[in-house]
Amino acid sequence: MVSYSRHYTLHVTASVVMVMALPAVGVWLCIKGYAPLAVLMGIEMMARAIKNNDLMLHIPETDDVLLRQASADMNRILLSYRRDQNELETRKNYYDRILRVMTHELRNTVTPIVSLTDFMLENPDAQSEEDRREAISIINSQAHNVCSFLESYRQLTVLAQPSMTDIPVSRIFSNLQTLLKAEPGADRVRFEQAGDVVIHADSSLIPLALINIIRNAIQATDGVEDGRITVMASAPGGKPCITVTNNGPEIPESQIEQIFMPFYSTKKRGSGSGIGLALSRQIMQLHEGTLTCSSHYPYTVFTLQFS
Repeated sequence: MVSYSRHYTLHVTASVVMVMALPAVGVWLCIKGYAPLAVLMGIEMMARAIKNNDLMLHIPETDDVLLRQASADMNRILLSYRRDQNELETRKNYYDRILRVMTHELRNTVTPIVSLTDFMLENPDAQSEEDRREAISIINSQAHNVCSFLESYRQLTVLAQPSMTDIPVSRIFSNLQTLLKAEPGADRVRFEQAGDVVIHADSSLIPLALINIIRNAIQATDGVEDGRITVMASAPGGKPCITVTNNGPEIPESQIEQIFMPFYSTKKRGSGSGIGLALSRQIMQLHEGTLTCSSHYPYTVFTLQFS
C-alpha cells in the first residue's frame, strides 16, 4: 500500500511539473528552431485549458513569426471562450434568480385559491350565498393577479432587436416632457444637456428605458421636501451618457443589483409590476450599453452608458 501511494504521488507530481513547464518548453522549442512543434504544443495547451475550464491560461509570445501569429490566434480564442463562459454564468445566475422569484410569486398567488376551494369542497353546506360570492370574487381576483404577473414576464421576453439610428437626445427629451406632462410629480423633473448629444439607438426603446427610470425616480421622491429629478445628457470622451439623478431615499448597497431583478420591488405591493428597471437594463444590453446605479446620500444616480 505504501509503495502504491508513493508511486501515485510521483505520477501526480510529475504531471503537475509538466503542465507548469509547458509554456517554457514551447518557447525553448521555438528558440531551437522547432516552431511547428511549439505551435502543436500551444494548441494542445489551449485545448486542455478549454477542456478543464482553465480561464487564466495565456499562450506565451515570441519573436518567431509563425509562433507569434499562432500564439495571438490561440489567445484570441481563449479570450473569446472566457467571455462566453462569463456571459453564460451571468445568464444562468440571472435566470436562476428569476425562477426563484417566479416560484415565490406564483405560490403566494395560488395558495389562497387552493385553500379557499378546499374549504368550499369540504364544507358545501356551511356557506351562504353571500359567502360563495365572496369566495368566487377572491378566486377571480387572484386569477387576474396571476395573468398580470405572467403578462409582466412576457414583456421581458418579447423585445425585438433594436432598429438603430442616430437620434438627437434633445428630441428624446422633448418627447419625454410631453409624455410626462400630465403625470403627478412631473414638475420635479428637469432635462439638461451638456452640448448637442447624439446617440445611436432605437427611437422607441430608449425612451421606454428612460420613462421607466424617471417614473421610478418620481415615486422615490414622493413626500421628499424639495424633491428633484435631473435627467442629464453628456458625452465625456465622445461616449454618450444619460444620467437620471434624484434626491430620494438612499438605496442600500445590498439592494443595488436586486432592484434590476424582474419582479423585485421596494414599493408597497400592488404599486408596480416590478419589471421597469429590469426592462430598462435589458434595453441597454440590447444596445451593447450598460445601466448602473449608485446611491450615496443625498443622491441616487442611474447611468445609461452607450458604447
